[in-house]
Amino acid sequence: MAQGENESYSTIGEFLNGRDTISTKDAKIFITIEGKVIPLIEATKFSAKLEKNKEDIQTLGSRWKHKKTTSVEGTGTLGGYLISSNWAKYALPYIHGGKDLYFEATLVIEDPTSRAGKQTLHFSDVNLDDIPFADFEADDGVMEWESDFTFEGVDLVEPFTGFDL
Repeated sequence: MAQGENESYSTIGEFLNGRDTISTKDAKIFITIEGKVIPLIEATKFSAKLEKNKEDIQTLGSRWKHKKTTSVEGTGTLGGYLISSNWAKYALPYIHGGKDLYFEATLVIEDPTSRAGKQTLHFSDVNLDDIPFADFEADDGVMEWESDFTFEGVDLVEPFTGFDL
């Protein structure tokens, strides 16, 4: 490494050490509905991403079709075991003429074995595409559910710090 380069890079090493990957089992999800914080102990899946809308930009003198990002959309998937009636309780008012269910979600992940550190993300205005009521099959199994969702805000509350460049 040349002198003067970012010193934190020297902590990364030449190759990724397997212990520094992050175990997904060390994630925790909390949702906040109507001011009540609920740990989603039943969660088995959470993924979220920003999808960019890009418009085509064509200019004279260039054969390239350029792209311009004009908006973003937050999407994701949440799933887990169906162990309570909370989703039904909070979602049913909408079909009876009330308000739709929007909530906040906070994802915290910290693998104590990894040198990456801890990361906390906060998602606002989360809205499920599907509301789980039941999931029965004749085979051996447990009730599970999965729903896509949208969100309209995200904050990086606490970033991983172990390998900042």
